Amino acid sequence: MKKITIPNTFYGRFEPAIFRKRLHRFAAEVEFAGKVEVVHIPNSGRLQELLFPGNQVGLHFEGHPKRQTRFTLVRAAVGGGWAYIDSRLSNRILKAHWRDLPPLAGYDRAWPEVVYGVGRFDLGLCHEATGQAELLEAKCVTLVEEGTGRFPDAPTERGRRHLQELARAVGEGFRGLVIFFAQHPSAEKVGANHATDPAFAARMAEARAAGVEFCAYRVEPGDEWVELTEIPVIW
Repeated sequence: MKKITIPNTFYGRFEPAIFRKRLHRFAAEVEFAGKVEVVHIPNSGRLQELLFPGNQVGLHFEGHPKRQTRFTLVRAAVGGGWAYIDSRLSNRILKAHWRDLPPLAGYDRAWPEVVYGVGRFDLGLCHEATGQAELLEAKCVTLVEEGTGRFPDAPTERGRRHLQELARAVGEGFRGLVIFFAQHPSAEKVGANHATDPAFAARMAEARAAGVEFCAYRVEPGDEWVELTEIPVIW
């Protein structure tokens, strides 16, 4: 499997804490430094297999005057290491290192948050010499079952709409690409979560038939480096 190593400019020191309970989609209570602390969760997924009472978690300090919480909960302990629940990580990797990813070789320029049709895509790219344009959508995968990353972990109407719009864009001459970033150390492959969102799985198959491309990387941040390992997408 192909590996890419990039500098870890995304996180500094982590503070250890113990998960207590989720308050709502974007907030939780943890035990930190001998007291209860409310922290931000940067992921709207269910995350039930990662965020449960008593599990070890890692906090990243992101406090500033306009924030109500000092810390963001970005990782949770799993057998074999840490799963990174931070759904912002994939876009941060793309923003800083899209040129390092083989599927994007040859493109000259990139723009974040590109609107096309009724969708807003994580990245738009252009090859100036040929005029080839691409729309790219990144998906953060945290649910892993027996080595297979499953997306989504909760039904996603937005995700289905992205796939439909990508298929339409391919029909109009764009290149369409979905990259799954599996932020879990045991992920060996990635596929649609047929049980949780069969409609997404169907849209994914339709998009593939229409010419949308799919690829996946396992993301493993270390103290100084982030290792991206290419893994297969299954159908």
